[in-house]
Amino acid sequence: MLSSKRNVLIILLLTIALSAFSQEQKYFTRLYIKLSPSLHFESPKELFNIEEIKKLQENYSFEISNAYGFSKEQIKQFAKQSKNGHTLKNTFKIEALLNIETSNKLLSALQNIPHLVYAYQSNTTPITPPHDIAPATSNFENNQGYIESNPGLNIRYAWNNGINAAGINIRDVEYGINLNHEELDHTTASQAPNTTINPSASSAFTEHGTSVAGIVFANKGTYGVSGIAHGANEYVLFPEWTVENNYNRVLATANAISNSAAGDIIIYEMQTFGQNNNVVLAEYEQAIWDLTKAATDAGIVIVAAAGNGSENLDDAFYNSYNARGDSGAIIVGAGSANISHVPLWFTTHGSRVNVHAWGENVYTIGENNCDTVFGNDFNQTYNSCFSGTSSATALVGGFTAVLQSYYLAQTGGYLTSQELRTLIVNTGIAQGSGVNIGPLPNMEAAILELNNTLSIADKNISTFIMYPNPTKGILNINLTQSNNSATVTIHNVLGQKVLNTKLTQRTNSISVNNLSKGLYLVTLKTEKNSITKKLIIN
Repeated sequence: MLSSKRNVLIILLLTIALSAFSQEQKYFTRLYIKLSPSLHFESPKELFNIEEIKKLQENYSFEISNAYGFSKEQIKQFAKQSKNGHTLKNTFKIEALLNIETSNKLLSALQNIPHLVYAYQSNTTPITPPHDIAPATSNFENNQGYIESNPGLNIRYAWNNGINAAGINIRDVEYGINLNHEELDHTTASQAPNTTINPSASSAFTEHGTSVAGIVFANKGTYGVSGIAHGANEYVLFPEWTVENNYNRVLATANAISNSAAGDIIIYEMQTFGQNNNVVLAEYEQAIWDLTKAATDAGIVIVAAAGNGSENLDDAFYNSYNARGDSGAIIVGAGSANISHVPLWFTTHGSRVNVHAWGENVYTIGENNCDTVFGNDFNQTYNSCFSGTSSATALVGGFTAVLQSYYLAQTGGYLTSQELRTLIVNTGIAQGSGVNIGPLPNMEAAILELNNTLSIADKNISTFIMYPNPTKGILNINLTQSNNSATVTIHNVLGQKVLNTKLTQRTNSISVNNLSKGLYLVTLKTEKNSITKKLIIN
């Protein structure tokens, strides 16, 4: 009996000791705070002039720095480009080694400092990307059905008319990519400079990015798969888990935005924790929302995964998120790969989710649980079961790049993220019954609607496709009615004719190397039509 009581006492003491150890164990902690834009700080150190922050530093010992790494001039430019005064000014990052109790106390104290816009603790451990959903579906399609017409996105319509994302830059924010894959190794796919993917990122993380790249940018050749936006200028991965910065999603997102310009496409293959740790869209994190808003206000297009947490973003739990307003991003849910277009059980949903695409049976490259490997070579790995809001977001990201390319070719300008979102929603195929995930994008309907908006006759698309635009030296012109001869004339903005040539082939390449940088007007004349488009030479 005494022995039994002694054992119970030992167990109790061990439990208390372990609990105390857990309470005292320190972890790397990162918090973000934003102060009123009306305040001015020459450097983050000047925050210690605020008495409340000075006292907190004495109690908790933390480092404070600028949140995003943008220069003051960049932040001013973002603010100038915003139509409603949104700014990234006075957003700071606080980092320290703290135990759980102390970090909670620090956050609580920060939330009560004067002139505060927001303060929150950011996740510092990698969050599983929106990946495959169990159980795996056994009825995989062994081809890219998503590029065809309904139930696909009808990408083929654009390809048949020479539209393949020419002139568009694409960025992807996530974990990794295999640039040695045979579908990517001879393309302009790359990884952001001065970044090394963290070796702790397993293939379950890194191959996710390979599969996304395959959907969007895989080489269109005589083998393997073809990326939806295979004609884009470049595809760049900005990894969120690196050797240089460990796991830092906010920094990766900021770097992607910093290296983008109006018209570029950034794909968010990310999700974060929402209610009850169910995963939702990445912009639920305040700093990501702030960055996204600044980017879309500046004309950068953001296409983002809704997340695989089966969460309803219209739930009262998300009232504070919804109260922030519209970030401008195109939020993507996951639907079935058939004409019913029903929401899949795992997709986060609600009125904030704008469109959906296939969340199952997507054929692409990269390692998965349904691999086909040629020559026992990791760089020749394909899979037919990529899924989740991951596959859906990659599909919409590629779709958006192609549509942006067509607008660029017609006008010499770009649609904003909000304008593209409205166009895709208004021309999409309605979803099936169930929770709201928005319509399925429809390329033909979107292009024809653009034609109506731009007052282009429907038949003209099959007469004159011009790319890339802007161009640095070669201009391609497609005549899909190959039996029609045509004459192309280029004038500069002064009205001077600088080039005149006849076209007799379906596909034509014209050298404009001798033309200086600037804006030109390209006129194509056939027996029945005369069409003029803007051309930028850079």
